[in-house]
Amino acid sequence: MSEEQKQILEMLAGGKINVGEAQLLLDALERGAAPTPDELKAAAGEHAAGVQATPGSHEPGLFDSLGNWLGIPRAPRPPSPRAPRPPRPPRPPSRGRRADVIDQVLQLRAHGIDAAYVSKLRAALGDIDIDDVIALGIHRVSPEFVGAVREMGLDVDTDDIVQFAIHGISADYIAQMRASGYDLDADDIVQLGIQGVSAATVARLREAGLTDLSADDIVALHIHNVDADFIAMMRATGFDDLSADELTGLRIHNVTPEYIEALRAAGLDDLPADELTALRIHGIDPAFIERMRALGLQDLDADNLVALKVHGVDADFFGELAEMGLIAPKEKSPEAEAEA
Repeated sequence: MSEEQKQILEMLAGGKINVGEAQLLLDALERGAAPTPDELKAAAGEHAAGVQATPGSHEPGLFDSLGNWLGIPRAPRPPSPRAPRPPRPPRPPSRGRRADVIDQVLQLRAHGIDAAYVSKLRAALGDIDIDDVIALGIHRVSPEFVGAVREMGLDVDTDDIVQFAIHGISADYIAQMRASGYDLDADDIVQLGIQGVSAATVARLREAGLTDLSADDIVALHIHNVDADFIAMMRATGFDDLSADELTGLRIHNVTPEYIEALRAAGLDDLPADELTALRIHGIDPAFIERMRALGLQDLDADNLVALKVHGVDADFFGELAEMGLIAPKEKSPEAEAEA
C-alpha cells in the first residue's frame, strides 16, 4: 500500500471524506489523473442517495486541492463548447485491490479504529498493514502495551501480541517471566500463562536447583504438583540430580520417600528413578519380594521382579512345575513343602 493510499484511508476513517470520494481518489491514483466532472457528479449523486459525507466535500474544488496534495496531475480542461458526452456504461462488479482497500477501511470503522490508534501502533510496531491493525484493534490491544512489550527486548510479531491479549497475558507477567532466568520466548510465556504458572512457582523451581528447564518442563512440573517440598524430599532420600521428567514420573506414580525406604529395607538398594517408577507401576512391594525369595528366587533385580509380577509367577505355579518334573524337588518353595 502506497503512502498516498494510506492518507486516503486515514481521511476516510476520520470522516473527512465519504466512501464514494475515497473510491474516486483511489481511482485517480491508479490512473494518474484527477476525477472527471462526471465522476464528481456521480459522487454527489451517491451522497444524495444516503451516503454520509462531509458537507461540500464532493465539490470539484476539494478534489483539486487533494489531487495537488497527493501528486495527481489535474485533468486537462475540455474545449468549450463541446458535444454532450454519451452516458458512461456501468462498471462490472470487481473485487480488486481498490475494493479490498475499501473493505479494510469499513472494518476499521466497524471496530471503532481511528487514525490516531493506527498512528500509535505504527509508532510502536513500524509500518504494519491494515489487517494487523484490525486484528490488534479487535482484541483491544493498546499501543502502550505494544510499546512496553517491545521495550523488554522480546522478539514478537502481531500474532504473538494478539495471543497475549486473548489469554490475558499482562506486561507485568511477561516482565516477570523474562526476569526468571529461563530462556523463554513469546510462545513459551503464553503456554505458561494458559496453564496458570505463576512467577512465584517458576522462582521456587529455580531456587530448588532446577536451573535448566524448558517451558514444557515447567508446565509438566506445575500440572503434576512437583513443588520445592517434593524435590527436597527426594533429595533427602539420596536423589540429588533428578531431571524434570524423572521428578514428574515419580510424582505421577506416587513414588514416595516411604516407598523407597521400604524397598531398600527389602534389599533393593541404589535403584534409579526409572526402576523405582516401574516397580511402583506394577505394584511390587516388600511382601511380593519376600514371596519370590521364599520360592528360592534370590538376587532378584528390578527387571526380574517386574517380569515375575507381569507373568503371574507364584507358589502354585512353582508347585505345578515340580509335579511336571521341570524343577527338582529341592527347588520347591518352602510354602509348597509345608503344604506337602
